[in-house]
Amino acid sequence: MQFVGVAWSGDTDEYVDFVERYDLSFPQIDDTVADVFTRFGVAYQPAIAIVLPDGEVQTIQGAADGDMLDSILSQATT
Repeated sequence: MQFVGVAWSGDTDEYVDFVERYDLSFPQIDDTVADVFTRFGVAYQPAIAIVLPDGEVQTIQGAADGDMLDSILSQATT
């Protein structure tokens, strides 16, 4: 399983500051032109797009708490 963060709004300095402030250790993509967001049907942030092993994409708009993330990841890996 691989996590990738995708930044869409703001400028490059805000993106870099966010990654550093939250000490994000997984890869990050600056998607200022919204190519990744468009491909996965993400209309706004925050959102989560999960690509399942069969290629199906599940997109959840809005923030997710720890319990929701645990549930999503559990379903995605079974």
